[in-house]
Amino acid sequence: MHWTTHVVAGAAAGYLVGSPVPAALLGFASHPLLDMAPHYDPDSEVGYVLDAATGCVAMSLLAANGAIRRTDRHRAALWGAVGSALPDLELLVKLVDRDFETESYIFPWHNGKLPHRQTHFAGSTLLQLALVLVMLRLIAGRVKKRRLRQA
Repeated sequence: MHWTTHVVAGAAAGYLVGSPVPAALLGFASHPLLDMAPHYDPDSEVGYVLDAATGCVAMSLLAANGAIRRTDRHRAALWGAVGSALPDLELLVKLVDRDFETESYIFPWHNGKLPHRQTHFAGSTLLQLALVLVMLRLIAGRVKKRRLRQA
């Protein structure tokens, strides 16, 4: 699964939980579930770098956006995103070490011990877009509930 998708899904889960530690744990727990869904992994380093850059922008928005901070005072969305995104940092090793063996990864959903089904680029993109839209819809519902309670 793309890093950006992990960031958004973790942020949504964290926001819905509302507390930093459970948010980070839930984000981390969501990572292998997302990775087991059929998806397309980029063939080149460029795809990974672009995905990482997009994920970093999303994390920066979570950290710096005032509107998000007002509705998520405990930064649970940021902690959920960090928890979900953290395992993929080990994938960056292959950018600097061309001889790195996949079996050497720490997490079983990266080293081949857990199934990692592939699909075509278009199918993967649609699946991840649908997931992101569902997460954003859940967040929008939660924001609306909080605003109604405050009014």
